[in-house]
This record gives sequence, structure tokens and C-alpha cells, in this order.
Amino acid sequence: MPAFEMTAAEAEKYGINLNIWQQIQLLSAWSPLLGYGQRFVKETDPYAKSLIVAEACEWLASKTNSGLDDQLVRLLADMVKTPQGQELVRWIVSRIEGLKA
Repeated sequence: MPAFEMTAAEAEKYGINLNIWQQIQLLSAWSPLLGYGQRFVKETDPYAKSLIVAEACEWLASKTNSGLDDQLVRLLADMVKTPQGQELVRWIVSRIEGLKA
């Protein structure tokens, strides 16, 4: 079997055997990620993109049964939303862009 083909166990794990109604239900449950993705792709400002990522991470963390990740992501998102967080994000982006040059 070529390396890019799914094994039977992977197909079962990732829901290949779901019927159409189960697939629609799954898509509906996770559709907010598509919205975050669309907003991220349309946004050009790196800091605004980081805010979208923070929102998406908060939404994802809320989908788990652990409160620890909810708290951690909320704290990080709150930090990014401060003026110092904005400065940090822009500094990191400028360093990354400097490496590309």
C-alpha cells in the first residue's frame, strides 16, 4: 500500500464510514473553524490574525472536557489583547520577516 493511503484503522478513526447525516452533523458542529479560517485568510494585518487565532483557540479549548486548557488559552488570549501583547506579536513578526530577507 502506498504511504499516502489510509489504513482501515485510520479510516475508522477519522470517520470515513459515517453516513451522510452523521457527516452533516459533524460539519455543522465544527463549522465555526471554517469561519475562523476564512477570517484569517482575508486578514492582512499580522496582529489581527493573531486575535483570530486566539479566538479560534478559545473555541477549540471549549470543546474539550478539561478546564485547564480553557483557562490557559483564555489567559494567553487576554495577554495578546493588551497593548504589550500587540507589541510582542508585531516584534515577533518583524523578526520572522527579517529572517526571510
